[in-house]
Amino acid sequence: MQTYDGEPMRDILLKRLESTAHDEFLVYVMGPYTTFRLDYYLRDDVDVDKSDIDLGAFGDAETELFDELREIVEWLRTDIGVNAFLAVDPAIPTETVPEETDEERMNVISQSKAYTEASNAVVFVLPKAGVRDGVDIEIGAVLSGFDLGHGEGSPQKAPQRFHVYREHGVASATLDAVPHEYEVALTEYGTRSELQDQIARFLAGVLRSERRGDLPPVDDDT
Repeated sequence: MQTYDGEPMRDILLKRLESTAHDEFLVYVMGPYTTFRLDYYLRDDVDVDKSDIDLGAFGDAETELFDELREIVEWLRTDIGVNAFLAVDPAIPTETVPEETDEERMNVISQSKAYTEASNAVVFVLPKAGVRDGVDIEIGAVLSGFDLGHGEGSPQKAPQRFHVYREHGVASATLDAVPHEYEVALTEYGTRSELQDQIARFLAGVLRSERRGDLPPVDDDT
């Protein structure tokens, strides 16, 4: 288990995250934080009819996807009771944070790998409305980093602990390759409620597998 400030990352997360009904069941939620807007890509003098833009299940153009993902995490924590978190929640600074700090900094990829290693389940949420610059790369880095590719031998973490959720209509060569390149499940969703039902079933399955002994303890995964 990777350490941070001299302690296993799992212990750090359990200390820094607020308590839930199932504290020990850590769920790392990944996804884009920024909502797609045509304004990002068009000149200032080009008019944009926002009514013609289909943002899908997370369709509020005025709300950043960070806040939408936060709602998913809070639903997981309160309704499902698992210890779900986003990368920013443990407040471990990355190399891109400009503020001065005495804490050890981590690069984004290393941080994601450490959170993944420490978690009972890892959920990737890819909405149509998201600006995915860097997210697809991060997904590939995490899956490859744990040797989850087909024919790569023994994975460093059980592939049953991972699930990728892609909204209908999301075009991504990386996501298209997931079921072919990795031993990780990919499911498509159409609405927010459908996504929540799918995540709840996935997590229930992981929890059952842990209780039956079909999955090793997280500390033994890697």
